[in-house]
Amino acid sequence: MQKFTFSLLLLFVFILQTNAQDTSQVAVHRYQRLDVSYIFGGQIYNNNLIYNPGFSMQASYGLQLNESVGIGLGAGYFAMHDEHFMPFFIETLGVRKNKASSPMVSMQIGYSLGWYAGEIEVEGYEFRGGAFIDAGLGRKININREYSIFFHWSYRHQFARMSYEVFGGKSYTEGLNYDMIVISLGLIRH
Repeated sequence: MQKFTFSLLLLFVFILQTNAQDTSQVAVHRYQRLDVSYIFGGQIYNNNLIYNPGFSMQASYGLQLNESVGIGLGAGYFAMHDEHFMPFFIETLGVRKNKASSPMVSMQIGYSLGWYAGEIEVEGYEFRGGAFIDAGLGRKININREYSIFFHWSYRHQFARMSYEVFGGKSYTEGLNYDMIVISLGLIRH
């Protein structure tokens, strides 16, 4: 965890140093991204996949470090049948060629708040989120100089934790894993 925190600190210092340069010589380009997604996947439990599809929405704001690479911060929401998550993440976007239609890759890492939204209320049951990783690729298609649409698919892994009490007051905590394939359609403003 210390290495991760140190890496984030170095990244932010690099971004601040890049922004602190004379702006008359260096143009800072920003991007904004918004997407909606369908989720295929579910929870891995006792070596079985419990299918649990859902949907997702994300938004991010970032800096274009150069013509091909961008780094940003974002937040989102994704809902499965009874489990809902709100991820906060750092992302990198890469475009192979900056043409009218270009392949792109993305990587997100962060933490998701999680909660149980099922109809059955169980006393002593607590559901929490955890670390979040998403990596994928797709295609960015320029609409005009300011906007691009993108089609994207990715693999997403979400960690979570549940705590519950059994008869007699004994409490248990279990780690949960969600593996998902996410298909997205989005808009980028650059």
